[in-house]
Amino acid sequence: MFMSYLVLARKWRPQTFEQVVGQQGVIRTLQNAIRLERVGHAYLFCGARGVGKTTVARLLAKALNCDKGPTPEPDNTCPRCQEINEGRASDVFEIDGASNTGVDDVRALRENVRYLPGSSRFKIYIIDEVHMLSTSAFNALLKTLEEPPAHVKFIFATTEPHKIPLTVLSRCQRFDFKRLPAGLIEKHLRRVLEAEGARVEDGGLHLIAREAAGSMRDALSLADQVMAFAGDDITSERVAEALGLTGDELFFEVIEHLLAGRGQELVEVVDRLFTAGHDLKRFVEGLLWHVRNLLLYRTLDSEADKLVDALAETRSRLSTQAKKAERVRWYQIFDVMSRALEDLARHPVPRLVVETALLRLATLEPLADLASLVQKVEQLAGSGDGSGGGGRPAGGIPTGGARASGQRTEARRHGSRPPPAPAPQATDAAGTAAATEPGPVPEGFSPEWARLVAFVSRKRPGLGSVLNHAVPLEVGPGRVRLALEGNSFFAEQLQGDGKRREMEKLLEEFFATPTRLVIEERRPGQGTTLAQAWEDMRQADEQKLREQSLAHPMVQEAIRVFGASVEQVRPKPEVEG
Repeated sequence: MFMSYLVLARKWRPQTFEQVVGQQGVIRTLQNAIRLERVGHAYLFCGARGVGKTTVARLLAKALNCDKGPTPEPDNTCPRCQEINEGRASDVFEIDGASNTGVDDVRALRENVRYLPGSSRFKIYIIDEVHMLSTSAFNALLKTLEEPPAHVKFIFATTEPHKIPLTVLSRCQRFDFKRLPAGLIEKHLRRVLEAEGARVEDGGLHLIAREAAGSMRDALSLADQVMAFAGDDITSERVAEALGLTGDELFFEVIEHLLAGRGQELVEVVDRLFTAGHDLKRFVEGLLWHVRNLLLYRTLDSEADKLVDALAETRSRLSTQAKKAERVRWYQIFDVMSRALEDLARHPVPRLVVETALLRLATLEPLADLASLVQKVEQLAGSGDGSGGGGRPAGGIPTGGARASGQRTEARRHGSRPPPAPAPQATDAAGTAAATEPGPVPEGFSPEWARLVAFVSRKRPGLGSVLNHAVPLEVGPGRVRLALEGNSFFAEQLQGDGKRREMEKLLEEFFATPTRLVIEERRPGQGTTLAQAWEDMRQADEQKLREQSLAHPMVQEAIRVFGASVEQVRPKPEVEG
């Protein structure tokens, strides 16, 4: 008696087309094809596991070989139907594509199709997981598949049709089997379990149907497992315990802890799950579905009932909980837990990933929408205005370039090179010097050298760049001695006689007297260049600007609200005039 037990998935396998659940479109098409005598020679059934592909293939075989057929309604009483039901039909071949992948297996099939069926109307080949066949096996099958004998029918089943060559797909009639809705699975499960003498709660049925993920076979197998654990009294608690599932109640609890910022309780929840042996990945997936449902209710309100697969009581609780936070908060929770789910696959200690993600959510400030952020900024700006006149708040964020006109020269020194001086209006030496004032001079450089660099940069920018990258050793009328890096680009600019003469002509114009240029190779510790001095000043100013910006209350408020960090601080561009 013990050995004769038949699992529910086999015991309740449909024996007629009418008993097939959830595939009415496929069934109607096949029945009409039989009724109209338009049955093809090759069919391809595609779909997820456990949705009825092999079952419908057997029903089609019965319909074609029934003694009263071909008929859309096989009687299940004739010898042909009974042989197929019992799996002993000599003219119906069920082949596992995963274990018969080679070209030799297909060649044997090709030899066999030439012979007429022994006792039936058709020889029918049902090849399951056909995508597992090798490329050479598919090629060997092509000719037979295109022009099979009249007494042969092929029915292929696969969960991965994209792996089948197009040359095979084009020779078959394709039918796509749908995943079954949870409600349909629950209805069928209730009928089966009641027939088996079990008492079942709606919540328990819903858990089994949700875990089946659209597969009726999986649902029946899970029901078998639950009945072995709980006996004839199937409750939600027993289903969750038997299948290692996390019930909806726990998700509601976790969300309440998150909203209240109760980090200790969240860690205790994870500890309970870990100790009980629950899969933390499945827990995070379930929590994401829960947050998704909360988002739907927060966004669509009562319209979300049509999109949320849950019991009426659960939908009511979801609607109530969704109103406890703004949409941005639910987006924040979903985003953090989604990243935690990705990290779970890579991290050696998944528990730490889940705990850290939940603690982060419990301690993070809820995100605020744009309107409330603008309002906060306006309040901060108003409270910081010492004059009360609506101007810029005192101690506002430093903007670098937004300064008074009289300070613009000082602001410009933050650039990577000194600004060009205005064109000289006088021809004498005093006039030339006055017209080339460069503004503030970096420490360690003489004003005369800064004026000379600005003058040459104005006349010849290329030669001015050379001076910017040279160390001034001696600067004065009659002689200018510079040190340049050996074999550098700037040293090469003055190697030719033409460039050197041009530079000396500019020196003569600046000093109003013939001036000789002397170039030496720069030695370590010999000094710094004007370009490097400008760069050091720029970096120091940027660091000062960053420190001032980070200390500003508006920036600190943004960091607190978003839980973010400052990546870059840039000066506000100047507005001339």
